[in-house]
Formats: sequence, C-alpha cells, structure tokens
Amino acid sequence: MPSQPPLPPLLAPYVSTLPDSSLTLVSSILGATSNWLVLRFLHAALSSQSGSHATFGRDELQNGIKKKVVLVSFMRSYEFWRTEAKRLGLDLARLADKQRFAFIDGLSELFYAPQSTATATATATPTRTPAALASSPRTNLPMRSAPGTVPGRAPPPTAPAPAVGGNTTQVRAEPGIAKKLHFSGRGLASLDALENDISSVIEQQKASMEEGDELILIIDQPDLLLAATGPSMGIGATEMAEWITGLQQHAHATILTLATDAPLIHNASTSGGQLATPIETEHAALAIGLAHRARSVMQLRTLETGAAKDVSGVLRISRGGVLNTSEDNGLEEREALYYIQRDGGVTVFGRGES
Repeated sequence: MPSQPPLPPLLAPYVSTLPDSSLTLVSSILGATSNWLVLRFLHAALSSQSGSHATFGRDELQNGIKKKVVLVSFMRSYEFWRTEAKRLGLDLARLADKQRFAFIDGLSELFYAPQSTATATATATPTRTPAALASSPRTNLPMRSAPGTVPGRAPPPTAPAPAVGGNTTQVRAEPGIAKKLHFSGRGLASLDALENDISSVIEQQKASMEEGDELILIIDQPDLLLAATGPSMGIGATEMAEWITGLQQHAHATILTLATDAPLIHNASTSGGQLATPIETEHAALAIGLAHRARSVMQLRTLETGAAKDVSGVLRISRGGVLNTSEDNGLEEREALYYIQRDGGVTVFGRGES
C-alpha cells in the first residue's frame, strides 16, 4: 500500500463531489500523463472512508449516496487499470461482480472486425479459379481473416459464438471487460453505433440503482479516435463533441481526459506561414470546445524549469466555460505541484510546501 493516503486531502474536494450533468476535462501532455488522476476519481467514487480507516467494499458512502463508475478507455488496457487500482486498494474485478464498476475496452479491438463477421463474409464469397482471377481485375481489397497464432504463444481466448442474428460486440470476451468496442463505417453513423454500445453498458449498471444514486462516466482519451479517423472519414471536432454530449446524457457526471501537447494545440494556428494539418486543427477545436463546455479543467503539465527529484509535475485547476466568477458553485481555482512515488502513492501540495 502507498505510504501516502490514496486520495490527497488537497485534491479530495475536486474529485469527490461532481455536480449533476457536469463535465470535468482533464488535459495532459506526454511528460505528465493523466492516469494517476483518473485513479483518484475512481477511488473517490468506489471507496468510502470512515474516520481514518478505508472501508473498501461498502456499497454506500458516508453521505448515503451509492456511486457506480463506467470507464471507457481508448488509450489503456483493462489490465493496466486493474493493476494500478489494486495499489490503491481497489479490486476492480470484485467491484465489477458487484455491479459497481464496468470497463469498456476501446483500445484492443477498435479497428478489428469480429472474427464471426469475417468468417461469414469469407464463406459467402464464391471460390474463384486461377483462370478467373487472371481474366478479371481486382476491384476490392480482400477480406483479411484473423491473424494466426504466433509460435511460442498460447492462442488468444475465443469468445463463444453469438446466436444467429446476435451482435458480436455484445459478447463479454474477457473477465472484467463489459464490452469491447468495434469501429466500422464512417461519420455520425459509426459514432452512433459506439454510443449505443457504451450506453447499453451504462443502462445495465443503472438498472440496479436506486433514487439518489450516481453513475460516473469516465472517457479516457477519445482524441485517439479522432486522430485515427478524422475528416476524411466524416469525423471531426463537431461530430466528436456531439458524440460526447450524447454520452453525457446517460451519466450523472462525466470526466474526460484529453491530450493537449503543444504540437496538437499551438500548431493549429497559421502563424509563421506554416499551415496546420487537419489533425492539429480538429484536435485543437475539440479541446477548446470541451473546455468551454466543462465545469472545471484540470490541466497537467511538467515543470517549466525542467525535471526535479521531488516534483513530477504541475496541476492547474480552473473553471471551465460554464462557470463564471459570480456563479462558481464553490469551485476554487488553484495551482499545485504533485509527486508520484514508486509505490503508486501521490502527494499533492501547494508551491512552497513540502
């Protein structure tokens, strides 16, 4: 267990209480990643405190509100989250069995067609003789089958075949994973299909909730989806923003992580005579648009003076576009330093503090 409290006191007010319909935007860069902060949101929602002793496993927090979390990750695997959460005393597998946590894998098979679909297509395609192949030009790329087993490795686990007419994305392929997302098509129709898959998991979690309970939705780096598709596939900042808005409607509060490295944000301008690329333009538009819609923006960055032995980075918490100085709902803007220890513990402290 980490030597420091899993939830630093300075950070607790910002991750423990999330207003209804609120959006919290967590921005990160390559040298200051957001996974440690997402883990603190998980801990605040899924673990309760009674005095100085953690009472993990209780279904109810001190204020009487039961919370559930649905985590959609486009950047990190379930195994990563399970291992890191265990350091904080969270057993995600156990929480999933108790229907308090659900993980949606948006990374491992996002652009991989389900095997049953590929097999059905191959079966339906008539066999062509060498003479026929030589006489007629190829107009479509061949349907590629699933990759074979790598020598020296055990074959991957095979999910049971769905019933006739079933949806292959409904299969729970691995323990702890509620659903694996598969992207196909283009434009809003493809995003709508992803939204339906995610919302189906959310609704399953909400089915056992009582009045007053809260479901927290965490979307980890959906900008990967934007970068992998883009305007050429009918997906830009506008379409992604509408997709996120649709998902927000299914949750009490939403936390979203996004990369804001300088090449993705500052290169979007045409200053210096260099025209921005489509990915820079769309990414900057998405990040700025979400910041205007967010209740709070939690910005992670490295020290301007360079690396330090006792400081990992800077955390800047500011109001988003939906709040102003006269209506801040108690959100205090501040800047703090944080230090990530080897055992997974995190210390958050103000400048000048130790």
